[in-house]
Amino acid sequence: MSWSISELARMAGVTARALRHYDEIGVLRPARVGPSGHRWYEREQLLRLQEILLMRQLDMDLPTIARILDGEHDRLAALRDHRERLRARHDRLERLVRTINRTIADLEGGTVVPDHELFDGFELSPAALDELEAKSPESSKPYFDEVRAGIAGWTEADFAAANEKAAEWERRLLALMLADVPADDPRTLDLVAEEHAAQREVLSLDKADYCKLAEAFAATPELRAHLDARHPRLAEYLRDAMLAYAAARLS
Repeated sequence: MSWSISELARMAGVTARALRHYDEIGVLRPARVGPSGHRWYEREQLLRLQEILLMRQLDMDLPTIARILDGEHDRLAALRDHRERLRARHDRLERLVRTINRTIADLEGGTVVPDHELFDGFELSPAALDELEAKSPESSKPYFDEVRAGIAGWTEADFAAANEKAAEWERRLLALMLADVPADDPRTLDLVAEEHAAQREVLSLDKADYCKLAEAFAATPELRAHLDARHPRLAEYLRDAMLAYAAARLS
């Protein structure tokens, strides 16, 4: 059975303009184009569009989606992978909703939420890493590959320990900021040195790359989300502290 572009648009919940754009950039070609220029789609294209829309739900950009689809040989395996990614995102979002609900109850005078539980869901995990990579430029892929290699043997206990250590470090950084300790104060730089040492266990960054990472903490919503939850100024304070550390102690 064949479907016109308008019929497919209605069925998939997208616009005909989007389908024409997918054709123009090569991510979704129609099965055939009629003599009058009308595009027609068949089941093969419907299945490909389903994958495109699934990956868009994972916040992948179209060039990345095209590379993935063109490199796929096993559609069933790809769909299973998409399903696991969506399940992981669903689980993480559910944890974030629970955290927000508990925080609201805390602020309304209900049960007090322990400090370390305020950030349940904001953490390093394979799923969170996948989400962040999907939203990052292709040029950052080597960094993600290096991090994955560094955490390849980690257990759930290892992730939990690393996340608890990071949360404690952020609390100490926030305390310095609230005490009006300058970002380039030796006390702040010593604290940044601790985190830099931890980062080097999974990622080797030269001075220039470290400065880019500093800017990313303030500019990238996915990186600064949990810092904003602690304090609206913390991301900028961290950025300034990292840049000061790079200038003073990295060569």
